[in-house]
Amino acid sequence: MVLAFTAKKKIGFMNVKISMPEVDSPLYEDWQSCNTMVLSWLINYMHIDVSSSIMYYETIREMWLELKNLFSQGNGPKIYNLQREISHISQNQMTVIEYYTKFKRLWDQLLNFEPFPECSCGAMKILSASHDKAYVMRFLMELNENFETFRS
Repeated sequence: MVLAFTAKKKIGFMNVKISMPEVDSPLYEDWQSCNTMVLSWLINYMHIDVSSSIMYYETIREMWLELKNLFSQGNGPKIYNLQREISHISQNQMTVIEYYTKFKRLWDQLLNFEPFPECSCGAMKILSASHDKAYVMRFLMELNENFETFRS
């Protein structure tokens, strides 16, 4: 949703960069029109069970906060599922390119949910090198047996 609303230049309604003007402002009618349009997009693209519980909010911001509250689980379950998928992936019948693409997609998603902390002490270079080594080892471990010489 964030990507779609950013592309349509409507994300400001959700993060309050586009705030509601005073009712007597000349901008109020345009703001209300855009707000209503985005509300209708959200309601029309949701399952009826979800939309029926949020359709009476008057602003995108209110609706967005309710949706966030409703569906936000934090990153724990996603991180668990990604780590589980990575631990179970193997080349099997995939080509090396297919296997690598799937593996890299999962690994990149995991890194997105568990980013490295920022620091300027130099420890991040060591942590990053260790992470890269684990990445390569994990990838090599699940290559098919005909890549044994490559692995060693």
